[in-house]
Amino acid sequence: SLRAFVARVRDDADVRVIVFESADPEFFVAHGDMAYLTDPDALPAATRAAIAAAPGSTVPEGLNILQAMSEEVRSLPQVTIGKLAGFARGAGNEFFMYLDMRFAAIGKSGQGQPESLMGILPGGGGTVNMTRLAGRARALELILGAELVGAELAERYGLINRALPAAELDSFVDTLARRIAGLRPEVISITKAAVDTVAQPIPRAAYAVENEGLFAAFGDEVTELAHKLLAAGIQTREGERDHERIANSI
Repeated sequence: SLRAFVARVRDDADVRVIVFESADPEFFVAHGDMAYLTDPDALPAATRAAIAAAPGSTVPEGLNILQAMSEEVRSLPQVTIGKLAGFARGAGNEFFMYLDMRFAAIGKSGQGQPESLMGILPGGGGTVNMTRLAGRARALELILGAELVGAELAERYGLINRALPAAELDSFVDTLARRIAGLRPEVISITKAAVDTVAQPIPRAAYAVENEGLFAAFGDEVTELAHKLLAAGIQTREGERDHERIANSI
């Protein structure tokens, strides 16, 4: 699992840069499983199962497993880089926003938080990290507007470091990752620590408020809407390509 990978590399001095990319040319990571909406206990159950599968691991009180993973990835001493050449929606975009640096292909990438169209809010750190990156007004626009944004707007809003021509994305990220990987690991970790001291820290309470809001939103109306969306094919490959249109049509 991703959490097991993060735990394994955290203390590995030979690992200095981690690049996350998708083997699927269309999708970075899809939105979260709709089972979280059809069964209000699914996310708490997933949190409990993740803890049981990794003895000794903990999820801070008031957080769910997706939020806890956000902090585990963000706190890695290595540099994490995301390379986006497809869609990243919902939980997929929440994961993408965890990373230290993010680069996206112009004309081939899309980022979105469609949860409001499903009757909930982004509950995997989305409200926290989008506000951190884009600011309050733009976070409200993107979360409540549920718009899929391309690389150029994402760059302007601060969701990514750079929007790059698709043909240049691989070589740019590879060159950057290799340059950083050539540094002494101590240089990377102390630089991250220094930058994080200046950057606005994320209060744990922000995640707790998001989690409380997510669970408060669950209920019969959300479950009914989720079943309608599933019937419309929103959790199919074709539906994922056309997610916003489907969600807005229900």
